Amino acid sequence: MNYWIKIRKSMMSYTILLLTVVLLAACSNNNKVSSVDATNTATSASTRTVETAKGPVTIPTHPQRVVSTYYHGTLIALGITPVGANKEWWMGSPFLKEQEKGIADIGTPTSLEKVVELNPDLIIINDFDVEKYDEYSKIAPTIYIPYTAYHNPQEEIQLLGKLLDRQQQAQAWLDRYHQTAMEAREQIKDIVKPGQTATLLNVRGKKLAVLGENYGRGGYAIYDALQLKPLDIVKKEVIDSDAQIKDISLEALPEYANSDYIFICFNNETEQADISSVLDNSLWKNLPAVKKGHVYTLPYDVFSYYDPESIIGQIGLIKDMLIDNKKS
Repeated sequence: MNYWIKIRKSMMSYTILLLTVVLLAACSNNNKVSSVDATNTATSASTRTVETAKGPVTIPTHPQRVVSTYYHGTLIALGITPVGANKEWWMGSPFLKEQEKGIADIGTPTSLEKVVELNPDLIIINDFDVEKYDEYSKIAPTIYIPYTAYHNPQEEIQLLGKLLDRQQQAQAWLDRYHQTAMEAREQIKDIVKPGQTATLLNVRGKKLAVLGENYGRGGYAIYDALQLKPLDIVKKEVIDSDAQIKDISLEALPEYANSDYIFICFNNETEQADISSVLDNSLWKNLPAVKKGHVYTLPYDVFSYYDPESIIGQIGLIKDMLIDNKKS
């Protein structure tokens, strides 16, 4: 009897030992799998693959050193301050002075050597630099965004927000834009009546042009935010056609500028003689807006910019112009 008791005890001890070994092995394997999964997750989280006009591009999930040849203002609105951007053509907005202080100038046209010196982990370009796409791609992952990828600033910020996984920041700007626009319209509701029209003119040297809502010079603030209406001919030939700019002669002013309000922007290189050729012309003087004192000059250095933050600033300035003119 004692012999069998000893055998049974030995078998129980062996079984317990075997179960312990199996359990320890399973735990060890689980730890190994968890470790591998964690490594894979960390690796995949560090990059993302996005669809672009040049095909799929793998970019950093959280880029730290972005060089942007065009979209730096939109990036700033998304909470990303580039390390490099084009100063002569696109920087200089009075609404981005503080944000642009630390941004290096990459030259006009863009200097590849300066881009390399900045050691970017992401490069963003538009049509101006697309011919150098392959060269940029050798420096860092490069996203090419053509002008045709969006139609207005709202679509632009949503597009970049999606590409850079900054949808919340994009929506925050959209909410601020709509709030700013709504408040401005409320403040001018006794000045600008529903359905009143406006024309946006641009003088570039000896050239006179009608502009749409998406060519800078305050167009988006005028037509979209403040909701002044373009003349039918301007809507058809300039806005709906997506041309956004149409050169006209002085003789065509009564057709294209027969509106309740006129906003006019003179490019910096325009000489006084060219300005006078417009403002001293009898056709100009007989326009309804001119006769009523509803003409507003938009300074080029303030209104040429078309980035999200500048547009919000321009809404406020144009609203104040309308209010101040009413008071005087």
